[in-house]
Amino acid sequence: MFGKMKKFNLSINGKKLSLPKYYGKESIKSEYRYNENNPYVSVGLSRETKPGQLYTGFEADVAEFNDTYMKDFHYNENSVNKMGLGIDEVLTASINFSRKNYACYFPEKPFPDDVKLVGNTIKSKKMPEYISKFLTIGIRQLLKGEGKDFIEEYYNYIEKIYNYKIPLVDIASKGKIKKSIKEYLKDVKEITKAGRPKSRQAWYELAIKYNLHVDNGDTVYYINTGKTKSQSDIKKVTHYYIYKDNVKTEINKEIEKEYKEVKKNNPKKDKNDWIKETYPTHFIEEEILFNCQPLDIDIINSEEDIFCSEENGIEYNTSKYIDMFNKRITPLLVCFNKNIRDKILIDNPNDRKYFTDDECQLCSGQPNKLSDQDTYEQLMTMEDKEIKFWSKYNLVPPFLKECGMGDWETIKNNYFTKLENEKKLGVDKEKTLYNEIIQRLTNDEISKFIDEGEMPKSLSKLVVFDEITNNFMSKNYDDVVIGSITDITERNTIE
Repeated sequence: MFGKMKKFNLSINGKKLSLPKYYGKESIKSEYRYNENNPYVSVGLSRETKPGQLYTGFEADVAEFNDTYMKDFHYNENSVNKMGLGIDEVLTASINFSRKNYACYFPEKPFPDDVKLVGNTIKSKKMPEYISKFLTIGIRQLLKGEGKDFIEEYYNYIEKIYNYKIPLVDIASKGKIKKSIKEYLKDVKEITKAGRPKSRQAWYELAIKYNLHVDNGDTVYYINTGKTKSQSDIKKVTHYYIYKDNVKTEINKEIEKEYKEVKKNNPKKDKNDWIKETYPTHFIEEEILFNCQPLDIDIINSEEDIFCSEENGIEYNTSKYIDMFNKRITPLLVCFNKNIRDKILIDNPNDRKYFTDDECQLCSGQPNKLSDQDTYEQLMTMEDKEIKFWSKYNLVPPFLKECGMGDWETIKNNYFTKLENEKKLGVDKEKTLYNEIIQRLTNDEISKFIDEGEMPKSLSKLVVFDEITNNFMSKNYDDVVIGSITDITERNTIE
C-alpha cells in the first residue's frame, strides 16, 4: 500500500485485537466531510470518543464510526464504554508481503527506525546476514515505490553471490553451542517418536571433526561447500552390515532391492521391523558426509571483508545460496504485476531480464497465494464460533442488515440444522479433534503455515486446505468445512 496510511487498532474490554490487513493502494483523502469549518462533534458513545469533542479529517471519520458502530448498546450515563476503534499510527507507506508479514515506512524518522519490519519472512534472528543486508535496501526501495531500482539491485546482488563477492562472514550460517559436545553425542543417540535417531546438527559435527574448542554460548560460523542447491550441510548415511563367511559385508543394496518388493505386497510394513526379521544378525555403522566447513577465527574477527580466494581455498556453494536468497525474495515480489512477477527471479546473472518502466510500476490486490488475502465475502460471513457465541448468550449481533449478512433467525436456524446433520454423520467428533489439534500447534508450526504454507502434519492427516475459500475441508466427508484459516492465523491475535 502506498500513500499516507491509517493503521487502526480495535479494543474490546481494554484488550487489543488486530484488524485484517489488506493488499492494495490506499491513501488518506485530501478533502474530508469534516474539516476546521465543519468539524464532527462527538456524542461520546465509545471508549475512544468523548462527548462534545471536535474532530476533523480522518480522525473525524474514525470518531463517527465509533459513535455509530462501536457504541455500548447498554450505554447510560453511569456505564463504561467497552469498545472502540483507535488509531495506532499514520504511515507513509505499508506493504503486506503475506499474512502477518509486513513493512511500514516512516520517512520522518532516522535510519533504521524509518522502516518497521514484522514477520519471520522478512525479519529473523536466524536469517543469514547477506540476505538481511539486501532486505534492508530492497524493502526501503519498495516502500518508496522504486520498483525498477529494486529489480536492478536484485540482479546486481545475484551477480555478487554468483561471483563470490559476498563476504564470507555475511554468507556463513551460524550455529550456537547450547550444550557440551558430550551432551550432544548422548542426545543424538536418543530415538524420536517416529522411531528414528535425532537429527545431527552441522555446527556440532564440525566442532567434533575439526576438534574445535567450543563452550556454551559460542557461535560456530560455517559455509556450505557443495555444488548443487539440494546438498545439505551434512548428510547421515546408515550402512547395514552382516558377517558372511566371517567377512564384514555391506548389504545396503540388497536391503533396498528386497524391501522395494515387500512394499508392493505390504505397503504398511515398517522398514526397520522388516530388516530385523530378515537380517537378525545385522549391525549398523553411521557415516557423516560433510558439504560444509567452518570459518577460521581470523576470518570471523577481521575488520576487513574477506572473500573466497585461492589463498584461503574457500568456495561457497553458489547454487544453494542463490536458491536461499530467492526464497526470501519471492514474497517481496507481491508488489509487482503478475505479468512480470514470475519472470524476475534468476539463478544465473547471464539470465537476467529487462523490464520497461511501466512494467516495473508497483501494484496491489494481486497476492502470491489466494490464501494470503481474504475476500470481502469471507470477512462478512459469520463463522460457526461467532454464531455459537451470540446464541449462547441469547443475543442478536448488531448491524447484520447494514452489512448485508441477512436475518439473524435464519442464520441461527441454518447453523443448528447443520449441527444436527453433522452429528448424525459424525462430523462433530472430527471438529472436536480438529480444535484439539489447533490448540496444540507450536509457534514454529504456526509460523511455517503462515510464512511458507506448510500444513502441520497433525492437521494434514485430518483435513485439506482449500486456497479459494481459505477453509479446512474434511478428508472423510465431501464438501464439509471443518475449520477456517483464521483458526490458526488469529490464534495469537489478542495481545
